[in-house]
Order: sequence, then structure tokens, then C-alpha cells
Amino acid sequence: MEILVHLYHAEQTTYVIALIGLFGFIAFWRVLNGGKATMEKVTDTAGTAVKRLVFHAPSDLLFHPGHAWARVEDTGIVTVGMNDFAAKLLGSADSISLPKVGSQVKQGSLGWGFKTDSRVIHMLSPIQGEVVAVNDKVANSPAAAFADPYGDGWIFRVKSSDLTSNMKNMIPGGIAWKWFDNIGQTLAALGASQGAASMYEEGGAPALGIAKAVDPEGWDDLARRFFLTKGELF
Repeated sequence: MEILVHLYHAEQTTYVIALIGLFGFIAFWRVLNGGKATMEKVTDTAGTAVKRLVFHAPSDLLFHPGHAWARVEDTGIVTVGMNDFAAKLLGSADSISLPKVGSQVKQGSLGWGFKTDSRVIHMLSPIQGEVVAVNDKVANSPAAAFADPYGDGWIFRVKSSDLTSNMKNMIPGGIAWKWFDNIGQTLAALGASQGAASMYEEGGAPALGIAKAVDPEGWDDLARRFFLTKGELF
């Protein structure tokens, strides 16, 4: 297993813009009642009927704009992973690079990296603190993170040094469904414009590897755009 030793900050302008948008989203949706999004037909700007992609967002989690999640355990330790959107956008990985136990991670800075098709995709940590555990199951087989992103596919655990402040920069799971819904509409319209029928499984559910279905040549750039990161060597 390769170990990620050096952490880097995401491109600051992109990250700040994402947070501003997130704050506006939270402020607006907190005045509304939560609900459950369903698969339905929508229309793109050309008036063409397209499917809406729907992603799962458990209500007990907090979501970071870079598509990682955090769950505060009874012990005060925070469990971290990638969300359902991230899992379906990438679909798979050949290997994963994790921080060392005892190292420090920062909210909005590099948390872990996936390597697939000789390309590296980084994801940001949703929380700040000391890494107290990494998921050996995922380290040995990254497929576990994609098969069960909210359960056995967790990435690492953190003892947070600034939990209250970090939580303000995340979206509660109870209203994250709408954020996911908006992203799903964007991807569905983009996929429809490029004829990416393979974005969907039978029955209309989003398939794994959406980025590759939408843009086979530049899927990694598409993933980095949503994850707010840039490509670096492992």
C-alpha cells in the first residue's frame, strides 16, 4: 500500500467559491422541510427530456462540497468517507493512497487519492484533526469504498481539533438530497447531450463510472472539477 505523506491545499479560489455557494444553499434550504428526491424526467435547455440522477444522502451525516462525508461517533471520533455521488462518478480505482495514522489533515486539503487507469484523482478531507485509524479493508481493496461508501467503505477516522468550526462548512444530510438532486440534473443533461446512455443501469439508477460515460477522454478532469482538486503524483 502506498502511503500519502504530503498534504496539499486545494486551489484556494475554487474552494472558496464552492464554500460561498454551499453557505447560500444551506441558508435557503434550512427554511424548508426535507424530503426525498425521486427519479423523474426533466428537460434540458434545448427542451429535450432527460433523466434525473438521484444519489443517496443519509440524514445522520455531514457533507463537504468536495463530496466527502463526516459522521461524529459517540466517542467524539469522526469517521470520514466519500459520498454516493463520488463513488458513482468514479466507479472504481486500482489503488488508494491514505494518510498515515498520527498525521494531521485539514478541512479542504488533501485527504486521500485514488489511482485508476494510470490517472490520479484526489479528494479533500471534510474535517480537520489527527488521523487515528485508516480502513485496512479499503487500503487492501479500494473496491470496498465504492461498494459501500457509507458503511464498510469508510476511509479514515479523525480526532478533530476544530469540530464545531468545521461543521459550519458542511451541509447536513437532512437537506443534502437537494444538493445531490441539482448535481444529478447537471450530469444527466450533460450526459444526454453527449449520448451517454451508459450513465444508467437498468431501471434508471445511476451506474458506476459516470465520469467515464460522460467524457471517456477527459473523465479525470470532470472528476477533479466536482471534487475541487487537481491532479498530482501519488
